[in-house]
Amino acid sequence: MICLIALFLFYVQYVMSAVTLYPVKIGETLILDIGGDVREWTRIRSGVEEKIVPCSESVKTLCNVWIDNNSKVTGDGREQMNKNGTLIISDIKRSDSGDYFSNDELERVHYTADGQIWKLAKSRISIVPTD
Repeated sequence: MICLIALFLFYVQYVMSAVTLYPVKIGETLILDIGGDVREWTRIRSGVEEKIVPCSESVKTLCNVWIDNNSKVTGDGREQMNKNGTLIISDIKRSDSGDYFSNDELERVHYTADGQIWKLAKSRISIVPTD
C-alpha cells in the first residue's frame, strides 16, 4: 500500500502538469499569457478538447475561435488569441470553465552545481468562473 501511495505521489509530482486554480468573476475579461512562443492554446471543457490559433497570413479561417477535433466551431466570438501568444476571453461565462494550456509552453529546466536536473511542469490553468 505504501508503494502505491509513493508511486501515485511521484506521478502527481513529476508527470502531471502544474495545475493552477484561477477564479474569474462572471462578466470579466480573462487574459492568459505564458510566454511569447505560444502558437496555439488548448482547453478541455466537459471532456471535450478545443483549440484556438491566432489569425495570420497563412491562417485566415478558423482562427481566433475555439474549434473541436472535428473542426467544428465551438467558440462564440468572445475569444481572441494574439500573435504574441496571449489568450483573451471577454465576458467570462460559466461555460468557459475548464482547463487551459499550451503544448508550446517552453520547458523550464534548472541544472544545479552538483549535477542534478530540476524540471518544472508545464502550466495547466483551471478556470473557475465565480459570481
